[in-house]
Amino acid sequence: MKKFFKSTAFKILLAIALVLLAAIAAAASAADGTTPVSKVTSFVFSPLQKASSYLVDKLDGFKGSFVSSSTYRDRISELESEVADYQSKLVDYEKLKKQVEAYEKFLEVKEKNPDFKFVAGTVIGRDSADTFGSFVLNCGSNDGVKVNDPVISGEYLIGIVNEVTPTSCVVLSVTDPKVNAAAYEIRTGEMGYTETTSKLALNGLLKLTGLTKDTSVAVGGIVCTSGVGGIYPRGLIIGTVTAVSKEEGNISYYACLLYTSDAADEL
Repeated sequence: MKKFFKSTAFKILLAIALVLLAAIAAAASAADGTTPVSKVTSFVFSPLQKASSYLVDKLDGFKGSFVSSSTYRDRISELESEVADYQSKLVDYEKLKKQVEAYEKFLEVKEKNPDFKFVAGTVIGRDSADTFGSFVLNCGSNDGVKVNDPVISGEYLIGIVNEVTPTSCVVLSVTDPKVNAAAYEIRTGEMGYTETTSKLALNGLLKLTGLTKDTSVAVGGIVCTSGVGGIYPRGLIIGTVTAVSKEEGNISYYACLLYTSDAADEL
């Protein structure tokens, strides 16, 4: 076989084959206007060109996706900022709404108690060392404020004035053991007076004392000032009944009250 490839006959056959290939190439060139070289080049490089085009298209798509993702992130940031702005406005709206409602309730209290003089005040300080939450208002004797004047917010009893200067006053909270008020439970009309202890006050609790064993006061009842004694306007909400119990070593009963502190927290 090796001798055949080296023989004169093989060389002649090879030459004939090359001539035939040249003729075929020339005929193809004449038919479609392309050269043999371009045919071969096209045959060899066409798959590479297709692969290259495919990769370029994918890269362009990836670039577009990257740009789009970046745009989406920017838009998400803008939307988050808008949501935060709307939430802030909603909080302001809810706060303003509560203030309007409190003022409307205050007007009702004022109309029902024409004998009382009402003075507007704003909290300008709080005693952080006071366990019971005393605070300072920016109104004093120059405004007609006196010791033992009640302090209210809307229809809620907040506390009582304990000290007065010409331009300010110190207020003790309803949960301070030094504060008590004549009160009644609005459903039953049963009367007593509120008081508290240091232990109860730490949990925002008071007692409506002076109830009998036959009391009809029940959990969920609302206790308000009765107006007896002339210190507090009638009908100011103090708290909600959480339990009814018998006094230790006594025949009387009392209702445990949860002080309505929301109004005080908003001062």
